[in-house]
Amino acid sequence: MSTPRDAKPLNAAAKPYHHGNLAEAILQRTAEIIDEQGIEALTLRGIARDLGMSHAAPNRHFKNKAALLAALAADAWMKARDATLSEAQQTGSDNAHVRLHAMGCGYLRWALNNRALFRAMYHPDVNRYASEELVEAIRRFSDTVREAVRQTQAEGRHPEVPLPVLTLFTNAVPSGAALLMIDPLLGKEFETQEEQEAMIEQIIDLVVPLGR
Repeated sequence: MSTPRDAKPLNAAAKPYHHGNLAEAILQRTAEIIDEQGIEALTLRGIARDLGMSHAAPNRHFKNKAALLAALAADAWMKARDATLSEAQQTGSDNAHVRLHAMGCGYLRWALNNRALFRAMYHPDVNRYASEELVEAIRRFSDTVREAVRQTQAEGRHPEVPLPVLTLFTNAVPSGAALLMIDPLLGKEFETQEEQEAMIEQIIDLVVPLGR
């Protein structure tokens, strides 16, 4: 079953802005517009209209479209990073396989539940505006993942494979799975959160087996 392009994750729904984190609402709507209509449709006035606010309200946080896209790149990458690393922390385990497995599940789960942000994270017209600080933060995140992969290799996971290859494989499977699972033509629409979670576990088990 294919997933419509404007489908929302299981735990989310389209919401007009009322009172709360204005910048967060603007960034979320920005990602949705890029995902649904293309980056050429993105305007600050259009975002304001969609969220039911004054046309000048977005300018209080983002002075222009370039600043908005830079903030979107940072928002998406940092949320993906935090979702990935927090899962490892929550295991409370020192076992490298357990921690890396949790990281993979956390990343894939975040991608499926934040589809527009996930696609924005890899959009070339968004990443073009990434700041030097963000590029450095992504590099550190990549180093953390590489070290986690190295630790599983030291514990016997594919010891014959060069570390750069194993790291690429470990990164590529959850990222590629997410892209396919949310694709409007190839993706799968989950009836329940339990079905989605089972799929996540099965995919990551193929990458970092836990022997269940």
